[in-house]
Amino acid sequence: MAVMENIRLGANNPWMKALFAVIVLVFVFWGIGANGPTNQEIAFVNGERITDTQYQRLMRVRARDLDGGGTDEEQKRMAQQVVQELIQTKVLLQEARSAQITVSSEEIARFVLQYDAFKDSDGNFSQKLYKRNLKRMGLTQGKFEDQIRDDLAIRKLFAAVANGIKISDGQVRRQYLQESTKVSLKVLRIPDASLLDDVEVDDDALDAFVSANEADIRSRYEADYRRLYRKPRRATISQILLRTDLEGEREDPRGRLQKVLKKARDGEDFAKLARIHSEDINARHGGVMGTVAEEQLEKTVAEAVFATETGGITDVLPVKNGLLIVKVDAVFPSEETAFDDVKTAIGRTLTQERSVGPVAAAYASEVLADWKTTGAPSAEKLLAQKLTAQDTGEFAIGRPAFPGLSDSPVLMNKLASTTGVGLIDTVFAVPGGRMIVEVTSFERPDEETMKSEEGLIRKRLEFSAQRQFVQVWTEDLVARADIDQRWRP
Repeated sequence: MAVMENIRLGANNPWMKALFAVIVLVFVFWGIGANGPTNQEIAFVNGERITDTQYQRLMRVRARDLDGGGTDEEQKRMAQQVVQELIQTKVLLQEARSAQITVSSEEIARFVLQYDAFKDSDGNFSQKLYKRNLKRMGLTQGKFEDQIRDDLAIRKLFAAVANGIKISDGQVRRQYLQESTKVSLKVLRIPDASLLDDVEVDDDALDAFVSANEADIRSRYEADYRRLYRKPRRATISQILLRTDLEGEREDPRGRLQKVLKKARDGEDFAKLARIHSEDINARHGGVMGTVAEEQLEKTVAEAVFATETGGITDVLPVKNGLLIVKVDAVFPSEETAFDDVKTAIGRTLTQERSVGPVAAAYASEVLADWKTTGAPSAEKLLAQKLTAQDTGEFAIGRPAFPGLSDSPVLMNKLASTTGVGLIDTVFAVPGGRMIVEVTSFERPDEETMKSEEGLIRKRLEFSAQRQFVQVWTEDLVARADIDQRWRP
């Protein structure tokens, strides 16, 4: 029976509706081509070829997704992805054929029936629109239906692969409790860096460390150079700004500012002039900007400021939002701290960082012991390291909203099995330090609510698990295929 003759059959079949509702058709092997098919192969997959024509067709689809734009690097990355898509699709079609998966004419017809582009204004399938749209896309009915058959075959293959993935009652219960159990915590994070000064470093040992680890010390110096060991040129300045980005008619700002500049250079108080004329946010403070680094200034302003003698005033300067004159009150040259001047100090820091673990662990254990005994962390111990315990507010255990909680999988597992409030008798390791946690509020949902929602949770978990399994299975299938790629983007 021809496909079009089957279109009216089984219209109310719910299984068919569900099947076709999730299909997204991509014209890979049968889409429109610019110059017709060619015989140039870009790859062989288990002996079957992928042609340049197929590659060009899918590239045009992906290019439309980018609106024809994208950098050269993005275009290259897209081309590589397209080749991999073609290879994967070919492997999957071969596997579906090997598994004897077939797609009936009725299934294809049902897909055509639900495709919006083929429906009239009343929502009914239109044979006229069907043929018109296929012609517009440069497709024959046969090629279009062949592509549908391939897509449905791959979907059936995925469904067969994922069919054995099931979710246990225990998994459903655990997921529900993680999503629905609400807690509030008091969290004390103890960064190892806060204990560095408590690490004692022997001077003789430090000298030996510096001699043996100069390369590591220099790497740290270079990494911190701009932040710690180099100060750019700086200037203490005040400024008067007239805005040119404001709406409405305004008197010539350049002419106005030239008059203000003349008064300032003739000796009138710059701060007073700024309070009267400047349209900058700091006008009421006399235009004082304080000491700023060269890199903090717009390039033209920086050049003018450092070309002006101390006590002088620049000419009128254009800036992003207006016109500016700047009074230079002081100039400071750039400064650099040489490596040899700080290598011992850096060596001390590295030694402390490498030895801080036991010190931090001992401190955390002491804090935990005090907390257990008195019901609160020792204020004296926290103050000594400038630490503060923080309240998280309420959140679902499965969705930790407080920064850093998910850094410790052990902590998250512990919270998942929590049954009430109280201090958790464990110091949890987190990147760069440790964490102590007290549960301050706890609310677990009742069993009846869980029973009413477990079906939906099971479906969601099964869908996620099946999708992950299919992805891994597909990657393995492609990895085991005999692929001879003749061309690479």
